[in-house]
Amino acid sequence: WSSFLYSHGGDFVIDGESGIGSPQALAAYEYYGNLLGKAGPPGATNMSLEQAMPIFAQGRAAFYIDADAIYSNFLDPKIASRTVRDTVGFAPFPAGPAGARPHNIASWSLGINQFSLLRDDAWQFIKWAAGPEMSAALQADGIPGARTSVWANSKTLRSFPPDLAEAMRLNVKRGLGYDRPRVLQVGRARDIVGRPLVAGILGESVRPVVRDADAEFADFLVRDNRHKES
Repeated sequence: WSSFLYSHGGDFVIDGESGIGSPQALAAYEYYGNLLGKAGPPGATNMSLEQAMPIFAQGRAAFYIDADAIYSNFLDPKIASRTVRDTVGFAPFPAGPAGARPHNIASWSLGINQFSLLRDDAWQFIKWAAGPEMSAALQADGIPGARTSVWANSKTLRSFPPDLAEAMRLNVKRGLGYDRPRVLQVGRARDIVGRPLVAGILGESVRPVVRDADAEFADFLVRDNRHKES
């Protein structure tokens, strides 16, 4: 939903305060809820990636928005139907009132534990694993990389469908670097901002749920900031 929020001109936090009660956020809530409520699969409010992806792969949905890294599922004979494999196409995230502003995050990362006794060795490993040569080799094998250099190398893009490679290039250029509120207690924040989505998908009035969620999220941000300071 965050991509819809950004593309409507909204954000989770604006000037340190809750942004989910803004007119832009309300419009995004109503749009997304109406979209899934009327055109989405039954049980969408309780559906994970693993449950939603096969619906499109088997040709039971016309459109599907998700991480570009899972594209191979729609080309795999073991997962996708013949019709989907022969006809599937890929496109950048569509524009909203504020343009096309999808979230664009590096989901898988490498880090070093501060208590490690082998931090220097770990850093050498990270430089190798995330370096230009390994990134190019992985992307050439169909795994999207995080380096600008590999996207400028046409050889690394040959394993991707051309329209997917172009869509990923544009999404990288347009995207925001976070897909959820940037807070410490992420799970709690997601519960709060997600309630209006459930209401919209179920066909309920979104406005009062947004009002209550906005007030709760505003209070949450105060407490979360206190936790940061401590």
